[in-house]
Amino acid sequence: MAAKKDPAARRAREAARRSAAAERIGPQPVRTPRPRTLYAMRPPGTYYEDWHTPKGDNDQIIRKIAEEFGPDSGEAKTMRLMLDYREMYGPNVPFAAAGHLDVILDHTELAATITEPLGCPPDDARQTLHSLHAQGLLLVADGGSLWTTVPPGTPLSAPGGGWSFVEKKVDAPTD
Repeated sequence: MAAKKDPAARRAREAARRSAAAERIGPQPVRTPRPRTLYAMRPPGTYYEDWHTPKGDNDQIIRKIAEEFGPDSGEAKTMRLMLDYREMYGPNVPFAAAGHLDVILDHTELAATITEPLGCPPDDARQTLHSLHAQGLLLVADGGSLWTTVPPGTPLSAPGGGWSFVEKKVDAPTD
């Protein structure tokens, strides 16, 4: 068999070419993994069945809602809240889960247990908890309780790569 058609010789030439190129170029930089949104991780439960995706920039959306319903209407307040959530959660907002997290913060002692030892304002605690929720490290279970979780595809996720519910942080508010 001619050297040009010999598969073993061809593989050896390719390996030598790649090795020489790697020496010339040097090692490839370590790439940081691209962060995944909560929407992309597909969290389980009824609070994560509906996702809202406001279209357009914030000013345009608020202007349109204010013209149609009035600037102080319930619709305008809801849309402002959704746009705040969009800043934390990305383009797809789990409105029911994010809203329930706010209810938990307003009607339980969770915010106080965070703000008192750290001496941070309640708005910072709220933002931090929403950030953890947006990363999939906190989830609202079907019963309305808040849990620390391990997202799928991480070393400590559940067998088969699913969600792990680790610890219940607070029960659902009763008010």
